[in-house]
Amino acid sequence: MKKLIATVLASFALLPMARAQDYPSKPIRIVVPYTPGGPSDAVARLVGKGLSTELGQPVIVENKPGASAAIGTGYVVNQPADGYTLGLVAAQFVTNRATGIKEPYEPLRDLAPVVNLAWMPILVAANPKVPAKDLPTLIAWIRNQSNPVLYSSPGAGTLTQLWGELFAQRFNLRLEHVPYKGSAGAAQAVMAGDVPLMFDVAGITTTMIREGKLSGVLTPGTERAPGLPNVPTARDAGVQDLDAASFLGLVVPARTPPAVLARLNAAANQVLKSKEYVDAVHGLGMSPAGGSAEDFGKMLARETQRWTDVAARAGIKAEQ
Repeated sequence: MKKLIATVLASFALLPMARAQDYPSKPIRIVVPYTPGGPSDAVARLVGKGLSTELGQPVIVENKPGASAAIGTGYVVNQPADGYTLGLVAAQFVTNRATGIKEPYEPLRDLAPVVNLAWMPILVAANPKVPAKDLPTLIAWIRNQSNPVLYSSPGAGTLTQLWGELFAQRFNLRLEHVPYKGSAGAAQAVMAGDVPLMFDVAGITTTMIREGKLSGVLTPGTERAPGLPNVPTARDAGVQDLDAASFLGLVVPARTPPAVLARLNAAANQVLKSKEYVDAVHGLGMSPAGGSAEDFGKMLARETQRWTDVAARAGIKAEQ
């Protein structure tokens, strides 16, 4: 009897391994917590197409927007931990916690990292009449103003607002945030001269800079932004502690079998190396990422703590 029980228990222990070896055996979903048509959605569809080829199964993208990405992300949290439901995450994964937005889950506990897909550079843009062309001239211009300098962003509690606060803290500058509902409104305000500066991520702002409607001042990325070779980095001025960028990555429900995670990570990294993906992501003003699930997880934890500290020092709350 003891031998029989041991055999049965051993069989159950092997079930997760067997399922991992069979993975995937049916279609996979990528849940995007944003509306269709934006850069996040575009990257998800690029990755989905590549994963379908790598894994030999259809990969379907589903959009579940709302509640600062909590609807779609929460949906992923509550799915079976079997590798068939993936979630796309962006900067809100860390900034929601930093600014105190309540979520019905613990991101770093209830979700497991798969891979970082792309880096989205932060851009500082200005009305063309502002005489700032890089970090030193921007700081000098701000300090020369008699009143706090306004800067627009795509919304309150965004990574770009938090970076703006980090920038102000770093150089003891007087800046005042003016949130808009999306990048289009924020850019329009700067072009109209209502607000002199704009802090945003690649997208509409990249296009406006290319067209000369906005002046590209700097990016705090470690490298110059794709498609904007004339926009200097903060590092070009010798400043490294302003480094920041948004990101897009994949996660799965916690307790997904390690072998399944490894399979997804390996397949995704192959996609991220493809010419089709690299060219398309560069066209969106982003840079391909990649790497291990462990490194992605460490980055998420590090960024959550970093921006939580910035928000606390600046007194930023979710309702602002």
